[in-house]
Amino acid sequence: MPIASVIDCPHCAAPLVRKPAGRCPACGAPVGDHVQQTRAREERIERIVAVIGTALVLGVSLMTAGVGLIEGVLAYACAGAVMFFAAKKTFG
Repeated sequence: MPIASVIDCPHCAAPLVRKPAGRCPACGAPVGDHVQQTRAREERIERIVAVIGTALVLGVSLMTAGVGLIEGVLAYACAGAVMFFAAKKTFG
């Protein structure tokens, strides 16, 4: 599922809910390439987030192997907070 379900027209900033014959419904500008580029960028971001999230979970799992429950929960909470703030700063 794409991150942004609504893409804005690069010419008039009108929301493009669907790709109506590759033209903006508000201003009529060609938007087919813009929509494809935006969707491709969103897919790349989703892949990067998936890889980083998987690596983070594996890393924390390996680092917390053998520690107590409280320390493990705290490690996961810290890793989740780091991922949240990094994603918020990068994508938001």
